[in-house]
Amino acid sequence: MTREHLWPASLHRRLATANSQTENTFWLARLKRAIPNEPQIRDVCAKCNNGVLSELDEYICGLFDSTLVRIRNRHERVVFEYHYHPLKRWLLKLSFNSARIHGARDLFAIEAVLPYILGKSDSLGRSVQLFVQLSYAEEIPESDLGPAVALERPVVFEPTLNRAGHVVFRVHGTGEKVLRAIHLRSFTFYLAFFKPGEGRAAQMDFANVFTRHMNETVLLRPSQNRVELLCNGMGAWTSFAGSQTNKLIFHDDPARDVRQPFEGR
Repeated sequence: MTREHLWPASLHRRLATANSQTENTFWLARLKRAIPNEPQIRDVCAKCNNGVLSELDEYICGLFDSTLVRIRNRHERVVFEYHYHPLKRWLLKLSFNSARIHGARDLFAIEAVLPYILGKSDSLGRSVQLFVQLSYAEEIPESDLGPAVALERPVVFEPTLNRAGHVVFRVHGTGEKVLRAIHLRSFTFYLAFFKPGEGRAAQMDFANVFTRHMNETVLLRPSQNRVELLCNGMGAWTSFAGSQTNKLIFHDDPARDVRQPFEGR
């Protein structure tokens, strides 16, 4: 057994360089505080850790360098080029490690697709949908800054962090589903899990509801390797400030309560 970082060390170094960070902190929701050292998983076999999982880390680092590193402007149109299975498998690998560290409620769903993560069964991956959305820099409301903050107004919050967590997506009158969300700077990826018996119709019904309520969210498909996105999904501060509620709640009227997931970064 070997140790594996929650976030690949090579990816974290890239993030630190992009943000000009001089120190490392990682927020853990289960402890409700930041810690100075990155959490690790200690039960990954050396063969997997140094083989197939390492290859997935190499893929996401390359994607970070070519695409994810740049913070996108609001209303900017972005052509996102990707390799569907390596991307989804890496996102699931990260989600599996995060769910185990935090004892998250979606752990059972990710465990069911472990053979897919390891590249042993592409067909098993069909039970997981992958969506993408772009977030934009957003002004922090003065009420959130507080009177003690001696800063010039306005203060703009940019999507510069990497975060991962589970989320409950609930539409009143329709029901709810537990998803996994991974924020990689401006890009937010959502993973929706379905039971083995649920067919394509159930998946498409959910995709229609999810994309209708989530601004500028796109369903990625294995038959494609590029998609055009509009950076008008969710404000970075709205996402960050509401993250600890782990909820996305939508009412039937235009007044919507939106909350994003946040287990760690």
